[in-house]
Amino acid sequence: MEKRGGMLVGASSVSLKGKDFAELDAAAGPFTVRRSYDRGIPKSWAESVAGIDVGKRVSVWSCKPDPQQLSDKGLDKRLREFVRSIPDSHAAFLTCWHEPDGKMRKGQFTLEEYLSAFRRFCKVVKSVGKPRVYTAQIVEAWSGQSPKRGSTYAELWPGDGYVDLYGVDGYSDTGDGRELWGPAVRFAASKNIPWGIAEVGCVRDIDTSWMKAQVAYAARTPAGGTRERCAFLCWFSNPTGGVVPTPGTDAAARAVAKKISKKYYTDPGSFAL
Repeated sequence: MEKRGGMLVGASSVSLKGKDFAELDAAAGPFTVRRSYDRGIPKSWAESVAGIDVGKRVSVWSCKPDPQQLSDKGLDKRLREFVRSIPDSHAAFLTCWHEPDGKMRKGQFTLEEYLSAFRRFCKVVKSVGKPRVYTAQIVEAWSGQSPKRGSTYAELWPGDGYVDLYGVDGYSDTGDGRELWGPAVRFAASKNIPWGIAEVGCVRDIDTSWMKAQVAYAARTPAGGTRERCAFLCWFSNPTGGVVPTPGTDAAARAVAKKISKKYYTDPGSFAL
């Protein structure tokens, strides 16, 4: 298996099902990880938006099931069957309701509702015992930089034993390097788990120097566990939220992303957390 010094580099794309991912991969890859989203819990991994990753790259996948149903164990059977359908050879990071901090500030659910649902999600995923399936909590970098009571990293934490990796989303409008990622890295280190960048991108304009700086920070910065650096970094090549797709279709950004992908290439088939 892969030594703990590797870092997966990948992206999300505009198409939720990844219809445009092959073109992006050819232009800015080779990508070894892909970020994807389903609204609910599909019947099987093959039917999910991450099904296309098998045999090609590691998956960072999230879903948005009804929190109350999840808490009440109403989705246990479906979730368990979904996780069982993931091939044993495939490595994947799973979460529900990524960026719960921002969603709570918008009133989509309460902290108590989130924690109950998230704990149940992690417990069921882990109960299946898939050798290369990991649970992740994915939060906003901004919440660590400007913590607000009710949605701090400490308050969002479900308790030890539920989460295998601490994921964070960060953008150019809130900082750079240690300023941007440091709070999440320190929190992950306090829980002795590794960290990963689930979304990273420019906000108003493509800035290739900023892109390079974030990768350099991720590559030299460990958190907890045995990994020597960030476990994965996924560009947000998508305009959702009004940001600039990174690398998107920008020729300079694609060229920089390709150099980064080649430099940090890590075999997804042998990757292990």
